[in-house]
Amino acid sequence: MNMDQNQSRTLTQIVEALAGTRLYEKKGGKFYFNFYLNNKAGDTPIEALDLGVRAYNSLKRAGYSTIGELAEAIAEGTEIAKIRNCGAKSCREIMEKLFLYQYNALPQEKREGYVKEVILLNASKNT
Repeated sequence: MNMDQNQSRTLTQIVEALAGTRLYEKKGGKFYFNFYLNNKAGDTPIEALDLGVRAYNSLKRAGYSTIGELAEAIAEGTEIAKIRNCGAKSCREIMEKLFLYQYNALPQEKREGYVKEVILLNASKNT
């Protein structure tokens, strides 16, 4: 999945543009979002997330080769921070790239609602 200029915006830029609020205010805080997995996303290789070398290698070594495998593991309670060589920065990068993949896969008309859902979810869990 090649990202065009509009798709390469960061999570922070998307949230600020749509809601005028910031995420990750608290250092070490967790980021929550719902991931709607369809067959296409489930079978997509993790290379599509365009991760940095350290994050990518740690996921590959842990046995994750598709976005579906990774999303299901996280949904089942696997903490990616416990994966070898996957520190706080790599965890944050993985979660942000998963969110951006989900956001970019949604139809244009559903994106704003999805971001608002994510903001509400994080506001309720991080307070």
